[in-house]
Parts: sequence; structure tokens; C-alpha cells
Amino acid sequence: MKVIDWYIFRSITKMTFIVCFIFAALSGFIDFISQADDIGIGSYGVYEAVQYTLLKLPSSIFQLMPIVVLIGSLLGLGALSKNSEIIIIMSSGFSLFRLSLSVAITGFIFCFFITIIGEYLSPPMERFADQLRTKSKYNLSTLGQSKGFWLKDENKIININFVSENKNFGELTIFELGEDARINKISKASSAGIDDYNQWILSNLNESTFKESGVESTYSRYKIDKTKLNRDLVSLTVVKSEDLNVIELFRFITYLQTNNLDADQYMASFHSRVASLFVIPIMCLFALPMSLGVQRTRGMGYRITLGVVIGLIYFIMQNTLMESVQIYTINPIFIGWLPLLALTIVTTGLYLIKKN
Repeated sequence: MKVIDWYIFRSITKMTFIVCFIFAALSGFIDFISQADDIGIGSYGVYEAVQYTLLKLPSSIFQLMPIVVLIGSLLGLGALSKNSEIIIIMSSGFSLFRLSLSVAITGFIFCFFITIIGEYLSPPMERFADQLRTKSKYNLSTLGQSKGFWLKDENKIININFVSENKNFGELTIFELGEDARINKISKASSAGIDDYNQWILSNLNESTFKESGVESTYSRYKIDKTKLNRDLVSLTVVKSEDLNVIELFRFITYLQTNNLDADQYMASFHSRVASLFVIPIMCLFALPMSLGVQRTRGMGYRITLGVVIGLIYFIMQNTLMESVQIYTINPIFIGWLPLLALTIVTTGLYLIKKN
């Protein structure tokens, strides 16, 4: 039995690695080409573009793994079925359930390694890639991240405590320096944002101006302040869900909920990330009934096309539901698990059809 389990695992793994290599090469090429317009801006050159592309690669592979595993499983099991090897295995006493168990074990092994890539390798590399590109393009330097995020804009030093994906800030403090490098003014906003014209939108702003006669304090409920920082710079401080592993994402959701901030989008992303790991063995299981019966005579082109179509349907459904969280008041937990639930129902239906 273990020999057959290993044989099935090896067949699926071999084809999955080939598909993964092809998808990684295509994704890397597309990412590099997309940097063409940025090459030449500041100190961002070809070398930096290659670095950016390679640093982004683990994230791209992680996002593509469900469709990669599906196509790899279809090709691997399809080859076994076309050569009548699956029929021989089932004739030797392997039931459809036992065969599906071997396929599921393969999927869970994939799931383990994909978790390492997606949760521990991809997030820090994704953050570093974004910082590398923005710093190179605008020749910027940051002053560390001990408490919030520090930026320098000419004679202003800015501390941003928290930034969400829609570029809404939490507490923001601006230290304005004079020619003698002394602090002339401190502006502190309880919340802020940045618009399409690279302007700070400051709310509940307290300003303290230091003069020879003393400190002058003013308060504004709303103020617009221009900045020469490019909008792309904000991406350095944006807390993107894909830049966090599931543990960091869970802690961030707890922080948002504790401070009565909207956490639905991050909650949906958290559950979607967890569900995306469980979808790997389901994709493997989906490929098995599609490789039996009449389907075993199909060629490689058909299996690749089928895998791409099913994968695209899954991704479109997942992304559409994720976007709907921002528009409709739908339970984010339901949104995160619905694509996996739908795929599981379809896969179960295929097994029932094959069994009967």
C-alpha cells in the first residue's frame, strides 16, 4: 500500500513542480516587464527591478498554488489513468475512497510546504520588495520603525502610527524643523488620510508653534496640508493583509477591534488565507474523478485548459467576494470560506457520480 501511495505522490509532485516552474517563470517575466516604466526613475535601475521581481516571486507562487496544484494533479493523475495504471491499482484492491485518501495525503503534504512559503517566507520578502522599489525611485531614507513609521519630508519629520489598506492613518505627528535644526512646530492629528493630489487630510489637529515669546497652540477639526511625498511612499507604511502571516493578521484584527476600528476586510482576508491552505488537498481530490472513466482518454491540452478554467473560476469567485466585503455588510467569515465550501460541494458531487 505504501508503495502505491508513494507512486501516486511522486506522479502528482513531478507534474506539479513542472507546472509551478512554468507559472513562476511567466509571473516573474510579467512582474519584470511591469517595472519598465519605473526603470530610470531615481536610482531604480534594471538591477533593482530584477531584485524586486525575485523578492515578489514567493508571493506570486503562493497566490497561484491552488491552480498550480490543480493542473499538476490533473496531469499527474491523467497520465496514470491514460496508461491504465489507475485501473490496475483499483483492480488490485484499491477502492475509490482508498485512492482518494492517497491523493488527499499528497495534498496535505503540499499544504505543509505551501504554508511555509506563504506564511513565513512571502510576507517579509513582499514588504522588503515594496520598500526597496519606493526608496530607490524617490531616493528616500527612513528613520526606523521603533514606534510607528518615520519619514523625512524636507524640513519635516513625520511619524505615522498606523496605516490601513485604504491609506487612512491613525495618529500622525509632524515635527517641523527650522534652519538651525531645532523644532519650530509640532502638529498632531488623531487621524489622517492622503488624497489623489498628495495632500494630507488631517482631522482633530493640534498644532504647537514654538516662538521666542512662548508656545502658541491652535486646534483645527479639519485641515489640508500639502506634501512633496509621492503617494507611492504611503505604500511603505500600508498594512496590507498579504504582507502579514496569519498570526500577525490575527493580532492586527484584534488591535482593530480593540480600538473600535473596521476589521471586516482583514477578517475576511484572514479566513480566506486559512481556507486557501485547505483548498490545496481539495484541488488534488477534484482532479481524481476528472481523470477516471471517459476523461482518462483526454489529452494533456484538455487537462491544462480544464485546470486553468476551474482555477480562474475559483480566483474570480474569491476576489469578487473579498471586494464585496467593502460594499455590502456580509459576514466576513462566510466570505472567506464560501469558495472552499463551493469547491468541496462540487468535488463531493463528482465522487458520488463516479461511485454510482
